[in-house]
Amino acid sequence: MRRIRVSIYLLAPVLFLLLLGARHPEANELFSMGGGGEADYADIFVKEVAVSPTRAHVGDVIRIDMRWVYWGEFLNRHYETTNAEIKANGKVVASSPFVYDYGAKLGDEYAHTYLWDTQGFPPGEYRIRGEVFLWHDATPYDNFLVVKDPVILLAPGAKFPEGQGAGGTGMARNPSWLKNKD
Repeated sequence: MRRIRVSIYLLAPVLFLLLLGARHPEANELFSMGGGGEADYADIFVKEVAVSPTRAHVGDVIRIDMRWVYWGEFLNRHYETTNAEIKANGKVVASSPFVYDYGAKLGDEYAHTYLWDTQGFPPGEYRIRGEVFLWHDATPYDNFLVVKDPVILLAPGAKFPEGQGAGGTGMARNPSWLKNKD
């Protein structure tokens, strides 16, 4: 008898949620666990990645600015946590946790500045990639940008080629985002 009572107590909340979902379709979305419906997606795109300097010595600090935009659901009823990362030749050199919150609106823009300390990295060319990865992103191909101009690191004290010095800026911008929209 006791087991039956416990089972009824546990079953009552489940029945309540099922009845609530049947009467209120928006409650179904709220309680869904990612069933693949139209409302179960997110969309973020990386808008811009800027790197400065692109010519430096090992041990210098490289500044990387990344901007991304929430472009997902019209009514965001959940949130997701991920990392916004900067990679140099595929290795993560800077990262920060990112959460787009319940209630994020289309067009919400996020920006972060990363400082990459190059101490301990070997001299060479480094391709910089800014990425905000989401598991359920509707368009995962726009969740990253690769800066065309590589960061060139020379050994400490080494001279740059004739006519070049430390400095320079590299930029990657999402081609679908018009320059006049800023």
